Amino acid sequence: MTPRLVPAALLGAALALPAQADWRGQYRELGFGVIPVETQTEATASFREFIPYASEKLGVPVKLFTASDFIGVNNALIARQIHFAWTSPSAMAGSILECGCVEPIVTATDKDGNLGYNSVLIVRADSPYRTLEDLKGRTVARTEPNSQSGFLVPTVEFAKRGTPVDRYFVSPLSGGHTQSVLGVLNGTYDAAFTWTTKGDGYGQIRTMIDKGMLKRDQIRVVWESAVVPAPPIIVHKDTPAALKAELVRFFTGLHRDRPDLARAVAHGETQGFVPIDLSYYESTIEARRMLRDARRRGG
Repeated sequence: MTPRLVPAALLGAALALPAQADWRGQYRELGFGVIPVETQTEATASFREFIPYASEKLGVPVKLFTASDFIGVNNALIARQIHFAWTSPSAMAGSILECGCVEPIVTATDKDGNLGYNSVLIVRADSPYRTLEDLKGRTVARTEPNSQSGFLVPTVEFAKRGTPVDRYFVSPLSGGHTQSVLGVLNGTYDAAFTWTTKGDGYGQIRTMIDKGMLKRDQIRVVWESAVVPAPPIIVHKDTPAALKAELVRFFTGLHRDRPDLARAVAHGETQGFVPIDLSYYESTIEARRMLRDARRRGG
C-alpha cells in the first residue's frame, strides 16, 4: 500500500464528467450512511450542519442514515436504501467478497496529508501493562467482526506472530470502538483494540477527546500496526457515473470550502478527501479472504 496514494487520473476523469446530469431525475433524495464511530445520537449531532450543506451542494435532499454496526450501513447501501456511505475498509471488503457490488470513491487524508491509519492496542495509563507479554491471559477486547482496526488487523497480525488474539488473550467483542475505549477506562477490559492516525489527528481517540469522553493521558498505547488503508466513502457499483463524479467533486472540494465539515466526516483533522479506487484496498480484501478461508477450514 502506498501511504500517499492520490490517483490524479481518477480525479481528472471524474471532474471531466458533466456536473449537471439527469441523475437528479432518478434520485429525488440521497441517503448517506455513517459507521458507528460514536453513538447514533452523537453521530446525528456531528452531521447536523453537514446534511443541509450537502443537500444544497448536491441539489437534492440528503438524509442521514446510521446503523448499530458496520455491516448495517453496507447492507443498506447494497439494498439501495441509501446511496453513499462512510464505512470500515473491512466491512467494504466483506461486501465485495460476498457480492462485488460496492466500490470506494474517496477517502480522507490525515492532518499531514497522508493516507491510512493504525490499529492500536490501548491500556489505562495507570495500569501495570506495558508490553504484550504483560497482557497474556488478560481481557483484551476486539470490537466486532467487520471492523478493520478493531478486529481484522489484530486477528490477522497476531495470528502471524504466533499469538492468536483469541488464545493468547481472553478476547470478547465489545460491539464498537466507543464501548472498547470506555471498557478500558472503567476496568471492564484490561486492554482494547481501536484506531487512530499519527498524532491522533483523526480516529476513535480523537473523536472521544473532542467529545470530552477521554483525556489523552488516561490511556497508553502498547502496540500499533503498520499503516492500513483509511475508511472509504463507498457507493453501489450500479450508481450512475455522473452521480459518482458529483460525489467525488463534492467531497474533494469539502475541505477547501468547509474544513469544519470535512473534519466532521473524517472524525478529526484532515487535509481533505482524495479520490480512491479498489486497488488501494487490496491488502484489506486479501486479509478478509484469508480470514474467511481459515474459518471455512475450521482454523
